[in-house]
Amino acid sequence: MKKIYCGKLNLKNVNEVVELYGWISNKRKFKNQTFIDFRDSSGLVQLVLTNVSDPLLTKESCLWVKGKVVKRLEANKSIASGDIEVDVIEYKVLNTSKQIPFEIDKINSANEDLRLEYRFLDLRQEKMLSNLRFRHKLHLEIRKFLDKEGFIEVETPILSKSTPEGARDYLVPTRRKGKFFALPQSPQLYKQLLMASGLEKYFQIARVFRDEDLRKDRQPEFTQLDLELSFANQEDIFELCENMFREVLKPFGFKVKTPFPRMDFFYALDKYGTDKPDTRFEYLIDDLPLKKSESEKLFGKFDNYKAIIFDKNVLEHKKIFEEIFSKNKGEKLFLITKEDALYSKFNSLTSKFKNECTIIVSAGNHYENTLKSLGAIRTQLNEIYKLGSPDQLNFLWLVNWPMFEWNEEENKYDAAHHPFTQFDESTLKYIESKEYEKVRAKSYDCVLNGFELASGSIRIYDPKQQKLMFDVLKLSEKEQQNKFGFFLKAFDYGLPPHCGIGFGIERILMILTNSMSIRDVIAFPKNAKGIDLMSSSPSEVTEEQLKEYSLKIEK
Repeated sequence: MKKIYCGKLNLKNVNEVVELYGWISNKRKFKNQTFIDFRDSSGLVQLVLTNVSDPLLTKESCLWVKGKVVKRLEANKSIASGDIEVDVIEYKVLNTSKQIPFEIDKINSANEDLRLEYRFLDLRQEKMLSNLRFRHKLHLEIRKFLDKEGFIEVETPILSKSTPEGARDYLVPTRRKGKFFALPQSPQLYKQLLMASGLEKYFQIARVFRDEDLRKDRQPEFTQLDLELSFANQEDIFELCENMFREVLKPFGFKVKTPFPRMDFFYALDKYGTDKPDTRFEYLIDDLPLKKSESEKLFGKFDNYKAIIFDKNVLEHKKIFEEIFSKNKGEKLFLITKEDALYSKFNSLTSKFKNECTIIVSAGNHYENTLKSLGAIRTQLNEIYKLGSPDQLNFLWLVNWPMFEWNEEENKYDAAHHPFTQFDESTLKYIESKEYEKVRAKSYDCVLNGFELASGSIRIYDPKQQKLMFDVLKLSEKEQQNKFGFFLKAFDYGLPPHCGIGFGIERILMILTNSMSIRDVIAFPKNAKGIDLMSSSPSEVTEEQLKEYSLKIEK
């Protein structure tokens, strides 16, 4: 008797007696015969039982089966083993299943929260198992490529120091009163210290944690492909990453064109209304073909007027657009269709389209918000009308980033990336004149189909430039030592020039598997509210635990 996987059976196995293990995916009765779709991790095979009526044979029950492989009268071309079936000689119910809370073989047969509560059942779907296999193989290909390029994988601490990285830290209390670890938002300082250690080429497929507002491409914990290398510049890291994607995705059937196009940050904002532009489709942001006085008369007195011309009537989605526009701090939105008297004023923009158009106008006093609110609507147009093909991979590099961003709450400038990013030397003159908004950073993002895949930069290694950065950020000596002291020591001991980047693994997988969210490519994700419904966490802890860590819950 031969032990074999269900999905591996074919015509070569006809007349063999085989031993199978798996689950009942579906069950049908016809006269005295029971037909079972039997599933394991490799796929399905049909079992045939004669004169059997067993109440324990319920959907998702786990069985051991002994049977003879026979050729089917009518092949089922939808499954790999569809030319054969197994006549059951003997079986044993290893564990019977209660009535299942949703249909596993039907995608989206339940709302996501119910699926996440019973995630161990949800993962039995072929699509979900396929995503996890894809993830595993992608990790293998990445490791093979980087090993060939001379990189060394190094694990860095999970329990680390709280440092400003752009999002809120997850804090871990300790039994040392008032002392906390933080879960890393990235291995940023550790990987730079590995460059100080002379490692030269480091990578890590690292778990990282950020306490920030969630959306379909964010999770509280996620996986990052982290890279850092010494004695390299922007061109070196771009070429490395482009070659990596071309080679790593080739075994999966994806063709990646290299080199990736490059786009200026400010051009992306002006034309796409975002710093992660989706270039698979047009409908770019444009100025109104009107004089300022005419725009003021038609739309109200504002500093900025921007528009997208879309070749469909979108009024049925007006409420969605208004919500998105408001959420992105847009000030005044206008949706103008052929029925409006204003429509004829835009003939110069609408004439290139054959269909009826909607002129989507954003008017506002805040320049960035006027653009970003319109950019968010452009993204929503793609969500509704499927403008960008999922089979198209439009990678690009976003360059020429601002070094600083204004923090209105604290009335000061913050680092737009992190405080160890090198200045673009040609813009250092603006430091002296305190025109910080004109200072540019040697940083770069990798964008794919409207999603930020990665962010990276050339790092500061000159202590004088590092001091200049801290001066602009108004960080005192004491604050510098308190937050970064362990890292700043490296500047005194021959810190080499270095640069790096970090890619979000789940975002890459979400796009490549055409999934609805990154939750579909994570084994045990949190839901949209950051809750693990399967384990009911986060959860309360006992008074004894709180006392041990010198903590008190405010009620």
